[in-house]
Amino acid sequence: MKQKLYLLSLIMSALPFTEKAGAQEVTLTITNPGHNQRQELAEASLQTVCELLGTDSTAPLKVRNALGQEMPYQKSHDGKLLLSVALQPESQVVYTVTKGEPKAFKSQVSGRIYPERLDDLTWENDRGIYRIYGPALQRKGEQSFGTDVWVKNTPEPVVEYRYRQHMDGWRQGDSLRKAGKKEEGEELFRNTSFHLDHGQGMDVYSVGPSLGCGAPALMKDGQLVFPYCFKDCKILDNGPLRFTAELTYGTTDAGTTEHRRISLDKGSHYNRMTVWYDGIKSPTALATGVVLHGSDRLITDKKYILYADPTDNPKVHQSLIFVGTLFPDTADEAIELSGKPNHAVGIIRQYKGQPYTYYFGSAWSLYDVPTMAHWQLLADEYLENIKTPLTIKITKTK
Repeated sequence: MKQKLYLLSLIMSALPFTEKAGAQEVTLTITNPGHNQRQELAEASLQTVCELLGTDSTAPLKVRNALGQEMPYQKSHDGKLLLSVALQPESQVVYTVTKGEPKAFKSQVSGRIYPERLDDLTWENDRGIYRIYGPALQRKGEQSFGTDVWVKNTPEPVVEYRYRQHMDGWRQGDSLRKAGKKEEGEELFRNTSFHLDHGQGMDVYSVGPSLGCGAPALMKDGQLVFPYCFKDCKILDNGPLRFTAELTYGTTDAGTTEHRRISLDKGSHYNRMTVWYDGIKSPTALATGVVLHGSDRLITDKKYILYADPTDNPKVHQSLIFVGTLFPDTADEAIELSGKPNHAVGIIRQYKGQPYTYYFGSAWSLYDVPTMAHWQLLADEYLENIKTPLTIKITKTK
């Protein structure tokens, strides 16, 4: 014990003088009131922190843990100071915030529109990758409405590399095929395509004219109404800890305009989705869920839809993509919808267009969620954590 206390005193004494004594400082006491181990983002009021520090929200800040280590943070578009924290059940952690230029931290969450690939909006964190389709694809007449999933088995960012490798391989392979070197061209494309695993994951989830993984849709005569690709997109947050985008979809067959706000945090298997509609004249049904591709590994409940997707080539890939939607306020009903293709959805009846929030996400059996039982346990804990959020007490200490 004496050695540990001596080591701690050495660490604290090594901090710069202005950080140790006499500096203006704010303390954030973060509490986990629940019974689960938590690894997630904590949200403090940026305005409150800055007012106590006597500065404005644009000023640079330093955030330190109890040992004096500088920690990454993010200022969100909606006025939050975001911190990545881990807490044991029913425990607290303490962080301090001071004015000052922070050191650089690697971003764990990011996304952008890829005009080189027909305006895809693609974003990722350390757990997974998601893609939705934009106006360039719409102009080609391709009907891809839902959310795509790219699996990964590394916490490192891989999206930029995958796009670059795939597009370069496609162009070079096409040139070789046109030059009469068909086998060489096909081999090059096999070595670069993001539809094949080159050691860090791949794109083997089928979307097309479906909800994919967790997209919303209004219903008409018991059928889903798709507006297809997004019309406009604005990125509101872009790492290092949270990605947020707001999208507008054009007029649908139901005569409405759809809006979505999607955010993904570091460490999370689930995106937060808020959807709302302009132009709904009478109550209708709103559905959210996943497309079904032949697997019988499906759980439908008013609190969630969970599914083990077999990939687009089960005999070759021999792995599962776990997808799901979570309904913190519960859906009115959870059912399977027959169609081309089939879906499992949670339905909100008598919906009038107001903002509605739910969660959608994914995992891969070759990464950190090996089984359907694990996926269901994670969903149950995620819903429990939503209902028992972390709390933050903000105080001025110096």
